[in-house]
Amino acid sequence: MKQVLWGVALCGCLFALAPMTSAQVISIDTIQYYNPLTGAPSSPYAGQVVTVEGQIYVVKGTYNSGTHYIQGSDGGIQFFSSTAPALVYGDRIQVTGTVALYSGEIQLSPVTNIAFLGNEPEPAPLVRTINALRTDFENVGSFVQTEGYVATAPAGGQFKLHSGAGDSIIVYIDYDTGIDLTGIAVGDYLAVKSPCVMYNGLVELKPRKQSDIITPFPVIESVAAANWTPTSTQPIAISASIFDNDGTVVSARLYYRNSAGDSLGAFVSVAMSNSGDTWTGTIPSPHNLRQVDYYLEATDNDARVTKNPAAAPGAFYSLAIGFTPIYDIQYVHPDTVSTYSSLYGMCVNVDAIVTYGTGEAGAVSRFVIEDAEGGPFSGLFVYEGSGTYGTVLPGDRVQIGGYVDEFYGFTELQPHVGAAVKLVSFGNDLPPVIYARTRDLADNTIGTDGNGRMGEQYEACMVRTMAAALVDTLGYGNYIISDTGARADSALVDPLVALTYQPIIGDYLIVEGWMDYAGAMYRLRPVRDEDIVAGLTGAGESLPQVLPAGGFVSVAPNPFNPKTDIEFALTRPNLVQLNVYNLRGQLVRKLAGGLLEAGSHEVAWDGTDDFGARVGSGTYFARLRIGTEVLQVQKMQMVK
Repeated sequence: MKQVLWGVALCGCLFALAPMTSAQVISIDTIQYYNPLTGAPSSPYAGQVVTVEGQIYVVKGTYNSGTHYIQGSDGGIQFFSSTAPALVYGDRIQVTGTVALYSGEIQLSPVTNIAFLGNEPEPAPLVRTINALRTDFENVGSFVQTEGYVATAPAGGQFKLHSGAGDSIIVYIDYDTGIDLTGIAVGDYLAVKSPCVMYNGLVELKPRKQSDIITPFPVIESVAAANWTPTSTQPIAISASIFDNDGTVVSARLYYRNSAGDSLGAFVSVAMSNSGDTWTGTIPSPHNLRQVDYYLEATDNDARVTKNPAAAPGAFYSLAIGFTPIYDIQYVHPDTVSTYSSLYGMCVNVDAIVTYGTGEAGAVSRFVIEDAEGGPFSGLFVYEGSGTYGTVLPGDRVQIGGYVDEFYGFTELQPHVGAAVKLVSFGNDLPPVIYARTRDLADNTIGTDGNGRMGEQYEACMVRTMAAALVDTLGYGNYIISDTGARADSALVDPLVALTYQPIIGDYLIVEGWMDYAGAMYRLRPVRDEDIVAGLTGAGESLPQVLPAGGFVSVAPNPFNPKTDIEFALTRPNLVQLNVYNLRGQLVRKLAGGLLEAGSHEVAWDGTDDFGARVGSGTYFARLRIGTEVLQVQKMQMVK
């Protein structure tokens, strides 16, 4: 996609649709001004906060997580807001924002207010010739329609349309729209509906959906599954919008097959039924292999046939059957050369807990999940470009259907669509954090240290270091820590946001965050002030403190044999969880849980697990959670 404003996505205002305000409305035409000879943006309102009015004709999720377009009585303009409430085609709104520029096109960003005035029919496109679009820059930002002959074969997501009189314009297809150009050939005569956009000095068309490419064939778009994460016993209802531009759709069929993911096997079909332009068919159960492949076919009254995907059956959609643990997606042996997932390119369903929510992972279209039990290889980064699934927060349980991808060696899950991210519940316990040595977090080598590539197991996991020395600063808030004090054993800390703690060489810290991978380096990404525990006096120690809501008071004796007493305090009645974990981050013993009264509480741990078995000597960690305010860890040493 061409427009991505991560900075805006991170700092955009959170708001709901506001009632109509008394702000003075400015003419879009006076804002959306370009030099008539060169096309250079020349808005007299550049950098100013203005309010404009119009109807929505591009909604967020069409191209990315924040781009919208509105059409007013005197022109159109885009605005960017990833936190805008869900708007639909035809909504009349007033938008207040700063007149800014992106790649040569005037827009409003950031947006500070949206006032909802009502819903009306979607605005009709302004019919313009290709020559007018190329030469009259007043059309930039407006919803337009033009027609012509395909001058170049589709390649790289674009083609040229020409008028037959020497004028041509680029038609650019953004990946997130899902528009399929298969079957469009040089010489075809098409009509195109689109925003008229400016990109680096060139006027282009940027269609929003399949039906914006107007041909005499039936149109199949908005293909959706009623359940994006089906099990083997659940029928799968598939729906789509199917219509014909110059006739009627007389039939539609849904083709499907059970598949092992090897693109083999014959498709069978069922008839689809319709209510207006919405057609629905059902893939019957049971589903006895790892996935179901499917495509759609429609026939109009002139016996013209359209398929979606257009290249079906060679191309098709897929849904995974049942759920796959993240561990099975992420695991690779540390001695293997490639760190790519064994399921790379495959569709999967996951059922997991959000550990870092939208915004905390870098943008509203990104978040991090882990298997509920946690542990190495249990984390996964989720990226869905539209961001239309809404907000997910730490502790949310989600079910997601999508594809396993690798972004320069960083494993990601890309949901089928925003609707394929399903919120199941919230307020769940987070998986246990993994305690790791800084040397292992950064280890991305094979054959030089004798232990393989160790950092891979922590990818996208919640990780906490032992107390470590800050050995170097790199600027831009980045710094290097080492729990041995040696630079060779160090890990990179790269906060995603500006934190209160300012790195100082010689400090001792405990750092928590999720593990990222970029530029062939593993990075620990703290996102909250409480992720940095500073003020320690030496490497290897864990120093609890009583916070406003409470915290550890003592763990004694420590080291211990056969038991130790753990004391903590609450300043008010609160939910409490006290558990013991081993060095691998695995749960060993649940010591306390539930609503406790204010005051001092003492719990003994006798060195046994939840099944009553004695654990081996070594290092263990007591983790104390008090409501949403306190998360503390105390190291304990059991000796024999």
